[in-house]
Amino acid sequence: MKCGLSRWRLVAMALTCATLSSPLVAAELELTPSLKISDGAASIEAPADGLWTIGTGWENDVAKLEHHAKATQVTQFGEWHILSGQVETPEGSWRVEDQYRSLDAGLVQGRRRWTYDGAKPSGPVVLSIRFQVDALSSEPLRPFLPGINYFGNPSGTRIASERVPTWTGDAGCEGLYEEHRFPLPFASVESDRSFVAALHSRPSVLPFAARDDLWWSLGLVQNESGVELRLQSGPVASNGTAGVVKARQRKFLPYPDAHLVGVPPGTVIEKEFYLQLESHETVGHGFHAPLWTSIDLFDPKHDGSMPSTTDVLAAKLRDTFDRWHEDEHCVGFRTRPPQAQPWFMMGWADRAEVPGFALQAMNMEKVTEDPQRWRRRAIASIDFLIQSPSQPKLQDADFSIVYDYEQHQWLRRQNILSQSQALNALADAIAVAMKGDTEQRAASERWKRFLKSKVAHIASDVLSDDWRPVSTNQAFAIAPLVKASDLFADEQLMTAARKIADHSIERHQEMREPYWGGTLDAKCEDKEGAWAAMQGYCALYDATREAKYLQAAVHAGDVVLSYLYVWDVPMPPGRLADHAFKTRGWTSVSVQNQHLDVFGVLFTPELWQLAQWTGDKRYQQLAKLMFVSAGQMTNLASGVQGEQMFQTNYQQHDATDIVEGMRGGYSEAWNIYWISAHFLTAAAKLEQLGVQWSQF
Repeated sequence: MKCGLSRWRLVAMALTCATLSSPLVAAELELTPSLKISDGAASIEAPADGLWTIGTGWENDVAKLEHHAKATQVTQFGEWHILSGQVETPEGSWRVEDQYRSLDAGLVQGRRRWTYDGAKPSGPVVLSIRFQVDALSSEPLRPFLPGINYFGNPSGTRIASERVPTWTGDAGCEGLYEEHRFPLPFASVESDRSFVAALHSRPSVLPFAARDDLWWSLGLVQNESGVELRLQSGPVASNGTAGVVKARQRKFLPYPDAHLVGVPPGTVIEKEFYLQLESHETVGHGFHAPLWTSIDLFDPKHDGSMPSTTDVLAAKLRDTFDRWHEDEHCVGFRTRPPQAQPWFMMGWADRAEVPGFALQAMNMEKVTEDPQRWRRRAIASIDFLIQSPSQPKLQDADFSIVYDYEQHQWLRRQNILSQSQALNALADAIAVAMKGDTEQRAASERWKRFLKSKVAHIASDVLSDDWRPVSTNQAFAIAPLVKASDLFADEQLMTAARKIADHSIERHQEMREPYWGGTLDAKCEDKEGAWAAMQGYCALYDATREAKYLQAAVHAGDVVLSYLYVWDVPMPPGRLADHAFKTRGWTSVSVQNQHLDVFGVLFTPELWQLAQWTGDKRYQQLAKLMFVSAGQMTNLASGVQGEQMFQTNYQQHDATDIVEGMRGGYSEAWNIYWISAHFLTAAAKLEQLGVQWSQF
């Protein structure tokens, strides 16, 4: 384990004094048994009303009554310290036993066991694991729930609070979500410059549930004296309302009867969890500790149950070849279903420019009998795309990103995010072509003229006195500016790249305004916003070797990884279960769109570089996993793969507003090209780094 600090104390206070082995410290005799972890700046301890809480009855989506108790006995078996007692409820007694041990460097592992001793099956019951976080300073505690809530989701809340989980920090504020909604199953809070406290869960489905497919819920509750870290047997809450889940793109839906019922006498229910309290000194950086603790706890790797990368990439190339379109007016790769939108679209959700880079850079000899023909077509596709006309009345990089090959016209569509992504791929294509044959070298000169004009436009805008991007999205321009600066020996382009990067560092690293705005269909905190920054910082560090950009890349990269599933969510009957789908290695999208997609495969070359630069090989382990796992659900005959996998109670385009049946679904109707393009981009860049992805 690479988590925690050795100076922690685990204190068990009981009616009889317990002798605890190092590094645990024996407690003074107390009349009110409890549990406490302290590092000098803060503490995690059982709530004042008791170590154990059981709710009974059910009304307004919460338990009607809560019953509390404290331990009456403390014993020790080797490294384990056991607190036991019972909670009395109107329906009967529950015997409770907690087991705790301190792991390497201080992480505290806990196991709780409830045994129901009632005379008949129970009515509604809610079992809880609650720990109070109290700080010695008056600094506010800011939440970090992976994939769900980033320091309160300030941008998403400001723009459309009904679409994202919010956090006011007022007493009574609750954020409790199903465990399968957490890519890394932990809930944490951190102060600005002193500590981070986290509750880690080992996710599980509940028995004797009042509704189908009920899991434990995990999250935070704000009270008068601090914040509670909490696990509960089902109840959920968000945005000031109990009994709701983020089930649609633009709203929450009711989630009633999230409790146990009819628990038979003699039933035993157990739950494993971990407590973590760690010091930190940099605002907005405390989350690194529980993030890497969770990664280490689950130690996610790919295995033989996942598809062959060679098979998947061959399928993705076939999908690419099948999209070739050529007529007397245009040539290129179709990016959307023709019946929907007959487009070549560059950037973000389509990536028509990617074959121009990837088909030149990849080794295709084993996939097609005529790789040279496809390299020539790749060149022709870029030759056509650079004919995109300037749109001077529009902002950003002043060129259209969409060509309609049925209407034979360029559409007035553009945005700096998509344009920057297209220019980055163009810069990569130029770098490959410059080292190629005569035809490629000649093409690279044509492409340079287009690239030079467009990055000059971006640089001029960035270097103006009134420049300020709306979100993190303009960080996508950093990488093409850095690459173009090298191509054209233009220091002004590098100056513009630094300005964007330094602005993003100042604006986002303290997480007052977490990375956001990297997608076009959700204006909120998202992994693509963090990816924009990570990609840019990596490009700058690669070019300059300035330490501040590596530090920034690690920060943004770890935020990206907070959307990464490190565990496998068991699926209910449905398409994903049909394929024994594994969630580890997949990324959720944003705090608004909480489904899975394959976007994470695009990050793998930069994660590989982070491993090389930092010496932390875990980045490479995760890169391998993401590259392999994202190939699941690929139709190996055609290369087609769906855009949305529903691992949690969420669906994006379902016609109904009923939560039941959402989880385990799969949306493959929208056959858009970015899904294949990201695989080709990642494979080509890994090859350039000397990585044999076919051996993953």
